[in-house]
Amino acid sequence: MRQGEGVKKFVTAAVLLMLGAAGLFNGIALVSDPDGGTLGLSVDMLPEWHTWDYRYAGAFVLVALGIAPLVCAAAVIVDIPGARVFAGVVGIVAVGWTLWQYLVLDIWAPRAYTGLTLLGILLAVGGVDAMVRGRRRAER
Repeated sequence: MRQGEGVKKFVTAAVLLMLGAAGLFNGIALVSDPDGGTLGLSVDMLPEWHTWDYRYAGAFVLVALGIAPLVCAAAVIVDIPGARVFAGVVGIVAVGWTLWQYLVLDIWAPRAYTGLTLLGILLAVGGVDAMVRGRRRAER
């Protein structure tokens, strides 16, 4: 392993584990309590065109921001090829989910957005770095 690769692996796995744990908690909370009361939300916060509760959003959070990051963290830890690139995809999904909440659902939660966006950008940059390094190795 090259110098610095161990640190990148550790940071990527740690960020994925944090994101996955939060996604698992929030996803389960939204699926089990679709009215959002467990998380201090209200269905009145949703736009009129949206579904009547948080069940589908909770299912998305559970799978895309809970289970997927945890599976990806395990893949990063055991050095499965392409795991850091997949971590970048998870990061892009996290940023996309943040934008969806703000622009489409009109939900205002700046502290949550800041943390999720920063984690997503960190993962996305790491994924791009892994892709570039993989291409360089393939060219040699």
